[in-house]
Amino acid sequence: MQEKEIENTKRAKLRQEKPLVYDKVIKIAERHQQGIATPIIDIAYNYACNLKCQHCTAARFAKKERKLTPSDLKKLSDEADALGLCQFCLSGGEPLIFKDLDEVIKAMQPDKFHLAMSTNGHFMTPEMARHLKTLGVDKVKISLDDYDEKRHNENRNSEGAYQKAINAMLNAKAAGLSVVIQTVVTHQNCRTDRLIQMAKFAQENDFTVDVLVARATGAWEGKHEVLIDEADAEFLRKAHEQYPVLHRDTFPSYGINKGCGCVDSTLHVTQYGDVTPCVYIPIAIGNIFEESLADIIKRGQSIKCFQKYSSLCLSGEDREFINKYMSKSYGKPLPINWTEAFDEEDFAK
Repeated sequence: MQEKEIENTKRAKLRQEKPLVYDKVIKIAERHQQGIATPIIDIAYNYACNLKCQHCTAARFAKKERKLTPSDLKKLSDEADALGLCQFCLSGGEPLIFKDLDEVIKAMQPDKFHLAMSTNGHFMTPEMARHLKTLGVDKVKISLDDYDEKRHNENRNSEGAYQKAINAMLNAKAAGLSVVIQTVVTHQNCRTDRLIQMAKFAQENDFTVDVLVARATGAWEGKHEVLIDEADAEFLRKAHEQYPVLHRDTFPSYGINKGCGCVDSTLHVTQYGDVTPCVYIPIAIGNIFEESLADIIKRGQSIKCFQKYSSLCLSGEDREFINKYMSKSYGKPLPINWTEAFDEEDFAK
């Protein structure tokens, strides 16, 4: 199945299951041409997790007294809907251990948004998968660090993690959920047969592989040797041509070649309400407890480096951005405030 065919199939399903969301999705290309942001908002509702993975960044975030609640998510959802936004992704931590998970999902108003969930899959039983579908979740993104079982288990510090992830994918598919395999690609593991094998597995099962290129943040802070290079990026492009289910953030989507989509196509909200341009840029451009979502997006769009098109992932490939801005967060509680990262000259007049 080719990429356009895959996208059309997804839209047909969305149109049938969530017509209100479909009506917003089909306007994304037009909004992009007009310079109107339509970000997918990733929400790290709670950093609680059952695993201790080697690359986890959660421990680096500064703890604050006020944390997200379902009522905060309802307010955010209302604001996002008023702005014409149409997609949320619930992350953590591990969402399937959240005690108020049902309340959280309902607060995000599933009838108005395409809802995805990032999970390690440990608790994705057939019953849980069906329950999520009933609540209005559309897609699950299940982490698979490597197609080699031993490597995945070692990175997750959990024996059996690999098989649980595979079982989770099959359980989710059986429940009618869309399935995405999330895998982190470093310079060291990019050009391997194992990634191709993962793509083949995904294609055979109607899954998608979401490639997350490594960033020098969290446990890898300052370790620029993990970043992919041009040869790695070219390998991913060619693999995508052969296996359209293999995708990454800078590849075209919705028929648009947006490049790096910070602010315009993606935002991240931490457990403490801070909003960052993407999951991997630890620079807060506002806080939903203090400002409206509209004002935060407006500030983000006024920052020059987020205005211009970039074929490179700013936080994972653009060495100039990494050295000039990302490095300012090194050794500090995360996220740092936008005033610490950007000077007056970084903003459009």
